Amino acid sequence: MIYLVIVALGMFSTFINQILSAIITTTGNSRTPFLAMAAGLGINFFLDPLLIFGLGPVPGMGVAGAAAATVLAQVIVTVLFWLYIRRDDHLFRHVRLFSKPDFAVWGEILKLSIPSALQSAVFPLISMVIARLIASWGDDAVAVQKVGSQIESVSWMMADGFSVAVNSFIAQNVGAGNYRRAKKGYRVSLSIATIWGIFCTLLLFFGGGPIFRIFIPDPALLPMGVSYLTILAYCQIFACWEIITTGAFSGFGHTLTPSLVSMILTAMRIPAALALSSTALELDGIWWSISLSAVGKGLLVVLLFCLFLRRKDAARRRAGLPV
Repeated sequence: MIYLVIVALGMFSTFINQILSAIITTTGNSRTPFLAMAAGLGINFFLDPLLIFGLGPVPGMGVAGAAAATVLAQVIVTVLFWLYIRRDDHLFRHVRLFSKPDFAVWGEILKLSIPSALQSAVFPLISMVIARLIASWGDDAVAVQKVGSQIESVSWMMADGFSVAVNSFIAQNVGAGNYRRAKKGYRVSLSIATIWGIFCTLLLFFGGGPIFRIFIPDPALLPMGVSYLTILAYCQIFACWEIITTGAFSGFGHTLTPSLVSMILTAMRIPAALALSSTALELDGIWWSISLSAVGKGLLVVLLFCLFLRRKDAARRRAGLPV
């Protein structure tokens, strides 16, 4: 409760940082958000042990210190963005916060953002249910899943960065009427994501043991950790496909389709985990439910995007436009 109350005080910075990062990236400048966010992570990395354990005149605050470190880091990122905005002459100097609101634009933004927002809200709720299932196997299983998911995040975090880029690239080219270049941007991004997904698959499949041992050296937990990383290795390419293609859908102004696919198939993890974990697979059944749902999401989103492009191509041919 202490942690949540303190973190809630910094919620404005958390929201505004994400919004400003997205806006600045759409102008073609991904370097500034990266530097600002990296600075925030570095500050958080320094403040966490200082405020949790204390040092010299700084008292140890425990859990409250961890929350305070997070809030301070987020506020500093907001300040860095504000300093950038003050000297930006490309976009923000044209922004008038207190001008008369354009409710038509509000409606367009809500139409685009609500599906993605619901997807982002539903995912952690499902993850909490899965976490409760994992907890029935004890603390060791929870620790393995938490550490394993952090190791696995090297895959989807990189793909998420490319997703932001392909979103901006496609939106810019569609807005400029360069439909052919927008499609090429997706193909190139998907190729890069595929290469990265293959690398992550091989890394987790063959290097899972040594990597897991870095974080939890307990030999009793190593087999469980290796099993998690090996099973999740199978879905890395498909997870990258889903993330990249979701960004491409958003670039074309269509967020509903990938959001529905993600919510439905992610929710399917719960019955799948219950069914598979009741077999001889036991705990591995939960890992397989996560991996198989990621495979399904990746394949289905790519298929639907290809059908979406085919319909747009047909419509453009009828209109006499290049495809």
